[in-house]
Amino acid sequence: MKIITNLSEFSEFKIDEGVLKSAIIKCFSNIKKPLYIHINKKLIQSHGLHRRDWITESIRYPACWPPHFVSEIKNNGDLYHSISLSYEYLYNAFHNKRQSNLDTKTWHIRKYFDFDSKDYSYIYLFFLLAHELQHAQQCDSLRMKYFKYDNCHVQYKKTNWKEYENVDSNNNVLEFDAEVASINKTLKLYESYF
Repeated sequence: MKIITNLSEFSEFKIDEGVLKSAIIKCFSNIKKPLYIHINKKLIQSHGLHRRDWITESIRYPACWPPHFVSEIKNNGDLYHSISLSYEYLYNAFHNKRQSNLDTKTWHIRKYFDFDSKDYSYIYLFFLLAHELQHAQQCDSLRMKYFKYDNCHVQYKKTNWKEYENVDSNNNVLEFDAEVASINKTLKLYESYF
């Protein structure tokens, strides 16, 4: 999987792009299609967003896309994954932890992880990325432009995970899968990053 990001444009977060890419490849090796992870200042309704996109529907490409990334997308049936991270929420996680704790109260991060407060921003980042990357993994093998959700690959099914019966979105199979992936894969991403 090829990964391109625009994280280097946001030095206020001090995210090592190369190490992050390696951690993602290690923990989400099932994703084969190219992956574009970007911070979006216009995303204010949600913390993150995954979309499976067709390059043929792009009017122009982001400036950070080198030609080899565009070629990689075309070699994968014109499909790629786009993960948007909200600048506002990410900023709060790194620079206004009190607000971020309020924003993520329903995530129950402290219930699932025991970590030093100075690591909160990275736990937030990896929890969010694990969720969105799981969505990418769910639909990575689908080739059709318009697909049925029941064709998606689901790794964590509710019937198998009774200890997570109180997880938010447990009435939606794809969201439940992504939430459990956040719980199970955040520390793997964190450990691979550090």
